[in-house]
Amino acid sequence: MNWELYEVWAVDQDGNEDLIDTTKSLKEARQLATLNIDEDVGIIECVIYQEDEEGTLNEVTRVK
Repeated sequence: MNWELYEVWAVDQDGNEDLIDTTKSLKEARQLATLNIDEDVGIIECVIYQEDEEGTLNEVTRVK
């Protein structure tokens, strides 16, 4: 069975990352990332990671 899992992480001004959500859809991950960027609360970008078969997270893209 082939499946994909994406994790969306918010990055604050200090470089700290906090998990926002996980999804099976890259399109949904991009939407979540775009909606959660808010410089007023200190979120300057979001990083989307894809989990591989071994459970390792690989960066797909950064949304600013």
